[in-house]
Amino acid sequence: MKKNAFKSIFLYGTLILCLAGIVSCDDEENLTAKNLATCTDGVMNGDETGIDCGGACTPCEDGMELGRRAELYVTNNANGDITKYSVTGDSMVTYKTASEAAEGIYFDKDEDLVVQASRSGLSLDAYKGLSMLTEDSDATADFSSAADFESPRELAVSGDTYVVSDNGSNKYFVYTKSGDSFTLNSTVEIPFPVWGITFKGKDLYGVVDTTGDLAVFNDFVANAKDGVLIPSKRVTIGGIVRTHGLTYDGTDDVMVLTDIGDAANATDDGGFHVIAEFSKKFDALSDGEVLPANLQVRVAGPSTSMGNPIDVAYDSETDAVYISEVGNGKVLGYTSIGDGGDLAPSYSKDLMAASSIYFSSDETDGNTGDESVGQLTMLYTTNNANGDINVYDSQVGLQKTVISESEASEGIYYDAMNDNVIQASRSNLRLENYGGFWDIPNGSAVNADFVSTTDLVSPREIAVSGDRIVVSDNGENKFYVYSYDGSSFKLISTLVTNCNLWGITFRGNDLLAVVDKSSDLAIYYDFLNSNKTDGVVAPDKQITIEGIVRTHGIDYNEAEDVLVMTDIGDADDAITDGGFQVIQGFTAQLEATPDGSSIAQSEQIRVSGTSTRLGNPLDVAYDHKTQTVYIAEVGNGKILGFSDVLNTNGNVAPTNHTDLTSASSIYLYNN
Repeated sequence: MKKNAFKSIFLYGTLILCLAGIVSCDDEENLTAKNLATCTDGVMNGDETGIDCGGACTPCEDGMELGRRAELYVTNNANGDITKYSVTGDSMVTYKTASEAAEGIYFDKDEDLVVQASRSGLSLDAYKGLSMLTEDSDATADFSSAADFESPRELAVSGDTYVVSDNGSNKYFVYTKSGDSFTLNSTVEIPFPVWGITFKGKDLYGVVDTTGDLAVFNDFVANAKDGVLIPSKRVTIGGIVRTHGLTYDGTDDVMVLTDIGDAANATDDGGFHVIAEFSKKFDALSDGEVLPANLQVRVAGPSTSMGNPIDVAYDSETDAVYISEVGNGKVLGYTSIGDGGDLAPSYSKDLMAASSIYFSSDETDGNTGDESVGQLTMLYTTNNANGDINVYDSQVGLQKTVISESEASEGIYYDAMNDNVIQASRSNLRLENYGGFWDIPNGSAVNADFVSTTDLVSPREIAVSGDRIVVSDNGENKFYVYSYDGSSFKLISTLVTNCNLWGITFRGNDLLAVVDKSSDLAIYYDFLNSNKTDGVVAPDKQITIEGIVRTHGIDYNEAEDVLVMTDIGDADDAITDGGFQVIQGFTAQLEATPDGSSIAQSEQIRVSGTSTRLGNPLDVAYDHKTQTVYIAEVGNGKILGFSDVLNTNGNVAPTNHTDLTSASSIYLYNN
């Protein structure tokens, strides 16, 4: 045992003997109080009346906040020590551990327990009673998990459940803490690169490393089993290049995520995003959508000292954000964030290879908030018979019909954040917005709140990414790109392409487009950022989807990485020869398929045949939660649903269906 650790235990024992009356306290009283208080440790202990003041310490100043405990627990990858900072006391204590590198930390005040994930020992290590050690000390783990990890990155805790994210093989290790032991309950395989995780009620949120995406696993503990777990939803956080750290505060309903920017630049391109009213914003988004940057606050710039902000903590009492900055070796704090920008830190401490950070105070501990409720699965459809907007539930039960200004429409989207329906009118040759949509009574005839200019020639589909709407138009094979702010459309660019256009969908920043009159798929990488002005655009890659005769509709699902495309077969047979094909693990298959090559039919699922009622499946939507494909079938005038498609092949009848004459486009809202 190290000398100063023995000294703390000895003094604590002396105090107990004094209180018991076994020895006289008269001569030792002042010495004991001074040593226990120390007057510099940032903790109200001994006989202090405030933090490091009163009692045996100097008197507290008038107006000083008394007694607030505000502590940061920080790991590092330089030596594996645990560093505790008292923010209010402006002090630091380092606990030396047997670990050589650590990432992921948690403090339980009620048990006086610090838990960290060791990157060198590959275990979850628990340390009891560290608050008794008021000076730099050696700390030995009181209990540990088995050496289960490959590359632990973050730790999230809900009650007795401890979850470690590990990017060695992209897994979440789920433990139950019982007394002085950890039991590994499940090893959950995650279908994306993992890093930071945090609980919000029963839901676990995880960043998607190498991207700006955020995924959620609803009711995580109940669903955490060995094997692959698909997220309930995955969305893009607009404005983030590459995210690592995140934290949620239930008191303020605030989510904070870090942005490391370019991983090769570890000194000055980092930042963080604060998302206020997080529940309202995130819960409104459907899978694969974008949370626009203008609904967030971003802090970044040369004054921030952030290059690689690897983790983040938040204090709801002071609205302060704390960052463990691994690139510059700092623990940073920011207050008075306001509208963000290039803010200098109000708190800055050196810590080489700072990795994970956890904020603890009596006011904020355990405030993980509530899980999401009220998820919906709704289908919004257009048709070319009368231009009505029809809304169905997931069982293809008609919820309501709204009579729009259009007489024929193709391409539809529901903006839940603003409760707007947007459709492309083939009769009026424009985009139309219908606001306050859920308050419109069934059967009502309404005028559009606002429209675009009459730019279009023959619109076929729309795809939305954040505040941008792309219309594919096969009149002259052009993409029309509009900005959208919830109250107006503005044409940004018109792009001519050499492909015959029809269906389009986004996969992150990439635009996927079917090549009409063929079985080909065109991919335009980083489409919006690369095409901000009028011009000619060619696909970066064009591949063939084997088994398809002629494709029209397309949908990509972010959460499950599934692509679905329709096959209308012979255009002259609109009744019996249609189908659709499903490609699982699409990203890997796309990367493995060279330009001009094919994805083999053996790597896909195909549904077609006389029982399917598919003749001319014009558009498609995929629900990953139920593995259901929905089809707008124009030839037979139907909205069709096929459930359990990942375990289906061939000539199968639809699970549910309803009539819709000239059904053209379909959009799945699935929040």
